[in-house]
This record gives sequence, structure tokens and C-alpha cells, in this order.
Amino acid sequence: MRIAVIGASGWLGGAIAREALARGHEVTAIGRDPDKLATLSDARAATVDATDAAALPGVIGGHDVVVQAVTDRSGSSRDTIPDTTAALIAAVPAAGVARLAVVGGGGSLLDTNGIRYIDRPDFPEQYRVEAQAGLRALELLRAAPAQLDWTYLSPPPHDLVPGDARGGYTTRGDDHAVTGPDGHSAITSGDLAAAMLDELESPQYVRRRFTAGYPDA
Repeated sequence: MRIAVIGASGWLGGAIAREALARGHEVTAIGRDPDKLATLSDARAATVDATDAAALPGVIGGHDVVVQAVTDRSGSSRDTIPDTTAALIAAVPAAGVARLAVVGGGGSLLDTNGIRYIDRPDFPEQYRVEAQAGLRALELLRAAPAQLDWTYLSPPPHDLVPGDARGGYTTRGDDHAVTGPDGHSAITSGDLAAAMLDELESPQYVRRRFTAGYPDA
């Protein structure tokens, strides 16, 4: 596959780009930090304003799938996340790309009692704005035209930690987190990237949100 990864200079986007390269896919790494993009030596590097729906087709055209893995830690609104999703909803079909895959947030997942983690009193306040931005992106996808082939991957609401793939994760395609016996949820960035590539190679969650985590977390 030809995969464009927007946010490849970030830690999650970079993990996805490396996993795709390791599996033999052609990767275009799109990001804001040229030095980090340069570490993906087997990828083609590109830059674009990811919120510019008019500019995106010139960069993402010719790919089979676009992966959005952006964050915005520079301000209090985190508008970059939903703004990028909105731009891609328009740009992906305009560019003739078959699929859009978004790495979103885990705060809008449901706990074992059916309560969104973001609505619980113990949800970390420092992650609330970003979680709300991720939820806005998901809502945009769910309202997108039926012709758009999309998927949205939520990391666990507890521990998404840097690290290599270890295997042993499971996925589920509803709004509930994958949790261990004690209700905890976790995954490494390497395994989250593997879960995304598994989905791109063998689609199971078309026009759906899914999540991944360790059942023994």
C-alpha cells in the first residue's frame, strides 16, 4: 500500500510510519519537524498545512490511505485535531484516496459502567481539552458522507506509553475500552501502531471507531 502519514514527526505518527515501512509499504511522512522526518530514511518526506483542504490533495493524491496522527500542544483549544479531520474529510475524496484513518483520543471511550472517561471526576484535567478535540474529530467522521471510507482508532484512556510492540493486545469495535480484570487499560505506542496497520491491511472497522489494549493490563 501507499500510505501517507500526517503527523509523522510526532511520536505516534512516527511509530505508525515505521511500522508501515517495516511491513514493506510505501510511506510518505508528512510533518512539521524536518529533522524528525529525516529519521524515517525509507519514507518520502513532505510538508503541508494539514488544515488546508485545498492544499492537501496535492500531497496525498496517489496514496491508498491517509493516516491522521496529529496533536496540538501549542495552545489551549487544540483545534488542529478536528480542523485537520474536517480538511481531510473534504480532501481525501477530492484526491481520489480510498481511505482515511484517524488516530484519535481515548477519553471519550466508555468504562465498564458505561460512563465516558472524560465525564468521570478522576479524569486528568491536563488531558481534557485534547480529549474534547479528539471527540470533535470523531463526531465529524460520524457525520461525514456515506461514501467516505474512514476508521478511527482510540488508544486506551489510561496508559498509552512509548515502547516497542510486545503483542498480546486485542481490539474491539464499539465505544468501550479494552481493559484488564481490574478495569485498567494500557498499550505501547508500538502495539498501537501495529493495531492500525493490521486494520489497514485487513479492514474490520469501516466507518467505525475501534480501540486496542491489553486484556491483562
